[in-house]
Amino acid sequence: MANPNDFEARPAVRGNHAPPRPSQARQSRYLPAVLWQRVRSGNAGRCLLLGLLFLIAGGCRTPNPAIRDLASAVSRQRLQDHVEALCKDGPRAEESALRNVRSYLGETLRAMGYEPMEETFSWTSTMTVTDRKSGQVKTVTSIHEDTNLLVTKRGVRDPGIIVEVAAHFDTVAKSPGADDNASGVAAVLEIARVLAGQSLNKTVRFCFFAKEELFLIGSRKHVERFASSGDRVEGALVLDGIGYASTQPGSQDAPIRIPLIAWLPETGNFVLDVGNFDSGWLGNLFEGCVESYAPELAYYSANRIGGFFRDGARSDHAAYWDVGIPGILVTDTGNFRNPHYHRETDTPATLDYRFLTQVTQATAATMAEWAEISDQACSAARATRPLPQASDTDG
Repeated sequence: MANPNDFEARPAVRGNHAPPRPSQARQSRYLPAVLWQRVRSGNAGRCLLLGLLFLIAGGCRTPNPAIRDLASAVSRQRLQDHVEALCKDGPRAEESALRNVRSYLGETLRAMGYEPMEETFSWTSTMTVTDRKSGQVKTVTSIHEDTNLLVTKRGVRDPGIIVEVAAHFDTVAKSPGADDNASGVAAVLEIARVLAGQSLNKTVRFCFFAKEELFLIGSRKHVERFASSGDRVEGALVLDGIGYASTQPGSQDAPIRIPLIAWLPETGNFVLDVGNFDSGWLGNLFEGCVESYAPELAYYSANRIGGFFRDGARSDHAAYWDVGIPGILVTDTGNFRNPHYHRETDTPATLDYRFLTQVTQATAATMAEWAEISDQACSAARATRPLPQASDTDG
């Protein structure tokens, strides 16, 4: 997750993208849907009644057995192995380290049967240099080149509709970045693995971004490119720092607490989903999948309201917001919880792999629901059975 000092406050961006028909989902147990409905419509009484009926009815449909099996296939051990492999050589800030990471990602994805594609982009930096002897000030401009890595799983019925799940693989200069963001990268790799053998109606694109820590350059270049090419991207789930949790009271801080609107719990044992107004349906889908497929995972919803806060736009989802495309950030809240944020101590040993597994299960299920796992996969699935807890999925 990028440093908060790198960003200015930005408004929520509204676009003209008609949302698809996602599965109905329960709103967060902490932030009922009625609150944002009241704000949006102004009809408090009617929306209060509708909100109460929504919560009583329990908006999440019966879990799909195929998706239940897919979520249960998420491996805690593989997630930990990926985090350790990504962190073993230290920070991922210099080009040599980034090249090694791309090599690891490429080899891992090819072993799953995918064909990774490099998305190379250039960017310009400008700096002012003062000559010590003459005192003359000069402006030096440099052109740099970096590379994102993309993998596409083509849909069988609607291949022209693309849904994305993404994580950045770079770090700040001195941190090995286990939580920020080897955890997110490991999750995207594991989601790619469990989806590899599935038949999905929509196309899924797995995105691994460079230079998130430098003004979100990698994701912005990616969004610019697909927007100009005419790709129909419905939105993106962005995973950034999803491996740190604490059960200690007082372990969770917050940029702001507003009664009845944005009041983060004070114990940091939940995952946060952040969205702007246009992303509300996607946030609902994620929250519903948490409750259906990772029921032990606590979550807090900043769905629809995240775009009003400076700290709501500190990761790659903001690149999608800026062009009116829905995006949801899934995070452990970074520096508001993790004392190792952007430090040398952000190591694999500090992560909670049970928590990381649960977040990955929920995200994998969301992608399967969103990309519409095919009827063929559903009919072939085994009968519904209880979802194993994260500690039982170490295969």
